[in-house]
Amino acid sequence: MSSWIRRDFDGIGLTQSPPGAYLPKLQQRYAGHVLLCIDVSYSMAGQRLAQAIAGGERFLAEAAAAHYESGLILWSGAVQRYVPPETPLDEVVAALRAARTDGSGTRLSNALVLGIDVLPNYPGDRVLCIFSDGALADHARSRDLARKACALGIRIIVRGLGARSAASLADLACPGVPDDNQQIDDAADVASGIASMATGLSIRRS
Repeated sequence: MSSWIRRDFDGIGLTQSPPGAYLPKLQQRYAGHVLLCIDVSYSMAGQRLAQAIAGGERFLAEAAAAHYESGLILWSGAVQRYVPPETPLDEVVAALRAARTDGSGTRLSNALVLGIDVLPNYPGDRVLCIFSDGALADHARSRDLARKACALGIRIIVRGLGARSAASLADLACPGVPDDNQQIDDAADVASGIASMATGLSIRRS
């Protein structure tokens, strides 16, 4: 189960059978919304991108099974594609499979601005899950935006390929949330690394 998934195992109380008018509110409280943010800069061309797509598909499938609605941000020097969290899963997967690399750099701040703009509009747990294979060209601005996102209650989980990328992204993760899997050591492990944002259940109280 996903390491970023927030769960509270307290009961939510008795409800009517058949369900009453308050069921949608209860479902919203215990659901979540996640944006999977995948680096599609030029260095991701070839096998790295294929691995990222495979890992992203596994991630999205488990998110859906855990009652999270998932969106997608493909980013490089700018946001290349955005798919909102309420989009049907098959359409999100199709957008991921259609990902292509470009040569416009590795600047995450535009994706973070988008996440900060849209995620507060959704109920429940809000999460940004970010993967990159390089150090951020806009590290200082991305760090400031990440702190803003965390202050808004948006959780940030990161995976970086190699020590340099992992160190650059580690500054963005919300403080006080331990994560021993931020670094992906080998390009052959990109798929499992992205899917490792779905390797255990994090029990956290709302």
